[in-house]
Amino acid sequence: MRELFKSQTSYEIIDLLVNNKEKSFYLAEIAKKLCKDIANTTRELTRLVDQGIVQVKTKNDKKYYSFNKKSPAAKELAELFKKLKKSDFQAKFKTKWMLAEDIPNLCPFFSQIWLNAFVDEFEEPGGRAYKKIAAVFKDYHLWFYYDEKDACEVGEHLVNNFFSEPGFMDMVNKEIIKQSDKLREYVEKLPEEALSKYSNKELWEFYETHEDIHTEYYQCGWIPVAADMFCNNLTNRGKKILRELGVSEEDIDNYLVMLTTPAKPSLLKIEDDELMQIAIQVQKDNQQFKLFKELFVKFKEEDVKKFGLYTHSPEYEKKFEEIVKDMKKQIRPEILDALQKHYAKYFYTKFLFTEERGVYSFEHYLKTLVRLVNSDADLKAAFEKQEKEFQEAVGERENLIKKLKLKKDLIEFFDAWGDFMVTKIYRRYAQLFAIYKMVPIIEEIGRRIGLTIKQTKFMTSEEIERALFGGAFNAEEVKGRVKFSVYYADKNEHTFYSGDEAKRAAELVQTQDIEQVDEIKGQCGCQGEARGIVKIINVVEDMQKMKKGDILVSISTQPDLVPAMKRAAAFVTEQGGVTSHAAIVARELKIPCVIGTKIATRVLKDGDEVEVDATHGTVKIIKKA
Repeated sequence: MRELFKSQTSYEIIDLLVNNKEKSFYLAEIAKKLCKDIANTTRELTRLVDQGIVQVKTKNDKKYYSFNKKSPAAKELAELFKKLKKSDFQAKFKTKWMLAEDIPNLCPFFSQIWLNAFVDEFEEPGGRAYKKIAAVFKDYHLWFYYDEKDACEVGEHLVNNFFSEPGFMDMVNKEIIKQSDKLREYVEKLPEEALSKYSNKELWEFYETHEDIHTEYYQCGWIPVAADMFCNNLTNRGKKILRELGVSEEDIDNYLVMLTTPAKPSLLKIEDDELMQIAIQVQKDNQQFKLFKELFVKFKEEDVKKFGLYTHSPEYEKKFEEIVKDMKKQIRPEILDALQKHYAKYFYTKFLFTEERGVYSFEHYLKTLVRLVNSDADLKAAFEKQEKEFQEAVGERENLIKKLKLKKDLIEFFDAWGDFMVTKIYRRYAQLFAIYKMVPIIEEIGRRIGLTIKQTKFMTSEEIERALFGGAFNAEEVKGRVKFSVYYADKNEHTFYSGDEAKRAAELVQTQDIEQVDEIKGQCGCQGEARGIVKIINVVEDMQKMKKGDILVSISTQPDLVPAMKRAAAFVTEQGGVTSHAAIVARELKIPCVIGTKIATRVLKDGDEVEVDATHGTVKIIKKA
């Protein structure tokens, strides 16, 4: 028996044949299924035939191999492999899993980069990697899981590092900027057209280099998230510090929000501010201002009667875009040029996170500008007020630091924590641009190996490399992953499961029962109170439900949901810490926000009436729909 397992290939051959005892396979078929080269497969099959474990029959001049059920060791081998498979499967998936993120539009091409990094590269510089992860894919819908105990221990380890290594948090923020710039600079050079002229070797180098840089980016890029998003390690440590400083429980959440307020704006705010400056430019020109007002009034009063004002239905938005197209020739060149530059700078931010989302059109930004120009008669004054409030918030933070008599190390701690919010958005913008730029590369790879872009995104990088250089890969297996699959990774293994195995794995991973409650608890993302009707908003298509004053409830918000967020009386999310997108937007818009409830979208339903006390992190159900 010991001789049988000298080779990994022979082990995999026996595993395949034992689990398909009634079938026989020809040589190329075995090599393809196992993704092995023909020579290695031939050598190991010959050895197994000589040992009597495998039998071979010739049919139509082709040799077919099968498990030799008459072998003296047949029964023992079958039982052994059955036990090994069951034991290995249980060891991987039988644990208390924590749902880390639920993202409706994410592909394995992008996901594998960070899933693999979590177990392989995350030990540097944080000092500890995750032990294992599991990700469930249903088409482009991702649910990804950590071992709950492991995720909490990683978070606590990182927070301890923040205090034991002076300057560590600052280093993380600087490294995030550096790696984001490196990623952006590389993908900017990637070709987008005439890819057929590039060799398979060149295509693979594009793919591999992007993967390497993006992996390196995650070594620091995930640290702020890992430290707080899943077990609130950082938030709990911040509260502990404030208690030790004598802050009352009533003031802790408020003080924590103030102390972690960044002193500089995020790219989200910068993008909004830049568009507002164009809108101010429009309002300064009476003729242009009149043009924008007349179009908006006409559209509002005549063309949207069948859609409803300010809906976000696809029909409404399409109609609006058609209208604004006709006004381009009437806009002054300097305004059109400024908007064109804004479009070129941010068009890819819609790419969350696959080609199915696409990118923003120029008309999208023109439409947004029309709305913005008509949202306030004096945008210049509104902008100045907004800037004054931002500076006042920074000033209040400085006053609180003096009031609490914080020492230098704690000031640096809270400064760096606030900067986590800024660098998170900075890295996100670079990331979106990178995965957008990789689409033509992946599409061309898929064309050459006979798969669609979606199917190609369900391949591992090893499979892509092998396929590009003439090696065998199982196309049917890859296609099956799109329908439903589970991806598992630990230090020793990165594996896709599909078919029945994926279903069994998912059953072990997705075993979270949610009890019905009258009150949900989370963390304060931005203080304040609100009462309103729940609207579950997870994707752009959901935004048409949103009315002014509704309570926006989401798994986790993304930049493309901001139009709906601006109409909300409060935000409530399942996922995220104080550096999450929802918390950042809430602070910049001054909207009450409760984050990290873990169960909000599964307990609340559209039409429920709730009372949000963001200051204390609670959401009370007043009336069920």
